Amino acid sequence: MPKERTRLATLVRGFRGRTIGVLGDFMLDELLRGEATRISPEAPVPVVVIDDPKAAEGFPGGAGNVAANIAALGGRPIPFGAIGRDESGRRLKELLRKRRIACATLVAEPGRQTPRKVRIVAHQHQLLRLDFEKPAAISSATLRALLRGFARWVGRLNALVISDYQKGTVTTELCRQVLTLARQRRVAVFVDPKPEHPEICRQATLVTPNLREAELMAGAPLRDRRQLEAGGRRLLAELGCGNLLVTRGAEGMTLFERNGSVHEITSVPRPVYDVTGAGDTVIAVLALAYSAGANLREAAELANLRHRRGASARIAGRRRKLARFVASHSFRNLIRAGSGDL
Repeated sequence: MPKERTRLATLVRGFRGRTIGVLGDFMLDELLRGEATRISPEAPVPVVVIDDPKAAEGFPGGAGNVAANIAALGGRPIPFGAIGRDESGRRLKELLRKRRIACATLVAEPGRQTPRKVRIVAHQHQLLRLDFEKPAAISSATLRALLRGFARWVGRLNALVISDYQKGTVTTELCRQVLTLARQRRVAVFVDPKPEHPEICRQATLVTPNLREAELMAGAPLRDRRQLEAGGRRLLAELGCGNLLVTRGAEGMTLFERNGSVHEITSVPRPVYDVTGAGDTVIAVLALAYSAGANLREAAELANLRHRRGASARIAGRRRKLARFVASHSFRNLIRAGSGDL
């Protein structure tokens, strides 16, 4: 095995047992499968026939998906977030516990609605997504409860991921206090941001917007190399974070480091693994790799080991393919067997 791949495989083995905090919006994702064989006479839309309406497949969504990926890779995720005292919240905790993720640090807020996304799928195509949610900032009591939980755990964390889906958990005040505690304990912080909430990125170790988010945050297009380098450097300075990683789908990633270095990390096509759109997986791998001793470029290279968008990339199969990919032994095999340059 080439020296670089030996190094990456060693880092993956180091994922096991790393304790990673996950602060963010925890949601319930559900998938309903059916058959679409005709068009409705009432409107030009397909009629989807579902044999068993109770047969929805459930997955942890949002920050819950980040936690699930960390657990699948051998790490120990500690979830920090607010959910409702409702059926969706109960179901979400059940799904997390099945993945051996403890839920004691989640706060059930009275009157809060746990976000729930239901996808309707037929013939491997997503036809419709239903979002049941009422985004609202967490209460002051919930903020205090989350801070108490985080303060108890921060000394045992190897890294922290902040996953913002704009559902109300990731408030400016909560992040300010959490980042202060993390900085005091020298805990690395990885932020998956939303353009409307850039202040949570300040003093983070690494911020990971996708290309569209980076363009919105920079207020300019980042379509060619010149635009990307100039805009990335400017965005790094404006956000006040340590480092910036812009994910660009099939084109790979661009890492901007605090020392001024810029690294292009090209996408590696893979014939078997398909984890298209797995931004949650990317940040999970980044946090685990960095806490296992990788530098940021090595961590980004590991996070980039994913299949480019292919014809088989359909929502109906992504979560199961993703689960197979993020099992640690599969990830190590991918590194050993890969033929593309890192």
